[in-house]
Amino acid sequence: MDFFNTQIRELIVENIEIDKNFQYEQFKVGRSNITFKIFDEENSYVLRRPPYGNKLESAHNMSREYKIIDELSKNNLKVPKPIFLYTEKDITEDDFYIMEYVEGKTISDNIEAKLLSSDEKQTISNSFIETIADIHNFDVVNSKLNDLGKHEGYVERQLNRWTKQFEAQKVREIEELDFATEMLIQNIPKQQKISIVHGDYRLDNVRVNNGKVAAVVDWELCTIGDPLADLGTIIASWSNSKEKDTPFIYSPTLSDGFLSRSELLEIYSNNSDLDLKNIEFYVRLSYWKHAMIMEGVYVRYSRGYYGKINKKEIELFKQSTVMFAKKAANQDLLKEIK
Repeated sequence: MDFFNTQIRELIVENIEIDKNFQYEQFKVGRSNITFKIFDEENSYVLRRPPYGNKLESAHNMSREYKIIDELSKNNLKVPKPIFLYTEKDITEDDFYIMEYVEGKTISDNIEAKLLSSDEKQTISNSFIETIADIHNFDVVNSKLNDLGKHEGYVERQLNRWTKQFEAQKVREIEELDFATEMLIQNIPKQQKISIVHGDYRLDNVRVNNGKVAAVVDWELCTIGDPLADLGTIIASWSNSKEKDTPFIYSPTLSDGFLSRSELLEIYSNNSDLDLKNIEFYVRLSYWKHAMIMEGVYVRYSRGYYGKINKKEIELFKQSTVMFAKKAANQDLLKEIK
């Protein structure tokens, strides 16, 4: 379906500098909110909107995303600068926003990563982990984002939220997911710090330019809470070629040459005052949450909310949920992925 009808185009050109006959292309990275590059001969921007069809409003809140990157941008953190937010619903029932287009590339998979030298991979690794440490060190409590979510009990809230969303769209039983849920509930560590949590911080959610992170994107899962949740996602998704049955089957780090998981933990530790002794819990939490996310995407794809999709691709998402769930249920997780 064509989102960019005449009324939408007129609205856009009234609020940003771009020709009415601008071109657009959808980013292939990202399977939840829909992201377009819109451009003419002189200007480029990014437009982000929710998926088509029925949706969970709390999971696709454009105003919330806009507020997050607006405040982080004003505090000189590496995010795209937001430009225009539409919420009136008189032209389209879905909110959307427009932000700057950040030059660079997204390293979305191991195929693209193979084009990088080992030196580039190591430089990117350093910048990647230092960037999230900077975000975690941002004083969110004394910022305009201090009302983004409850400050304490992050893990408990995550377990409740994703379980609730899973149950709301549930189409099948997944035994490993139930087992992992119970493991997490019984071993929740004490939250050490109140920070911004990106919620899905991986290499395919940053823009890289000249070997360094230029911008962090895809803030739909962001909240306030425990920063080690982001670190858990980094370690979980930082797959290597020797790892068995990784569910991150396209992870850029499957292309050898990036820093190791232990090296990332050391860099983060040097840029933070947090104790990392319970990092396995947060790695497990990440696998578990990705299982929940993949199941939600599978349900939406199978119901046609993203338009016509190849049935084989839908089946891949279905299988992906189980792969993540099995990792989350592994009782010797850190040993297995070392």
